[in-house]
Amino acid sequence: MSGEKITFFCDGASRGNPGDAAFGVVAFAGKADIPLNEFKLDESKALFIRAERLGKRTNNEAEYAALLAALEFCTEKNIKAPVICSDSELVIKQLRGEYKVKGENLKGLYAQALPLVQKIKPSLVHVRREKNQIADFLANRALDTLPA
Repeated sequence: MSGEKITFFCDGASRGNPGDAAFGVVAFAGKADIPLNEFKLDESKALFIRAERLGKRTNNEAEYAALLAALEFCTEKNIKAPVICSDSELVIKQLRGEYKVKGENLKGLYAQALPLVQKIKPSLVHVRREKNQIADFLANRALDTLPA
């Protein structure tokens, strides 16, 4: 990958909590504040796009799945120190060590993510939902269009 900063946006969605769940992840090199309408017109602006249905999961499980997809891509492509943004304050603060992981359903996901975080050393950033529209769009599109 080039020397440009790479920024990931991650989002999970669950209809029912637990319910039908999916996640969306998008990454951009350099300029990361691409408007949703611009992205919809030309998805090739993204360095990486991944959206998947997960079956029945909680929203927090879907949020972790999104973050894990970003971390796994970084591992595959040897990307170090990216910016990873999520609107899940819980997931970001757990991985920063600011919150304890109490939910039994999240402990395994946290255990998968933590060594990747330690290896890749991303900047983990909590963003408001308005700043995470593309990942939200991808997660909901996966729920609406991909087979379960």
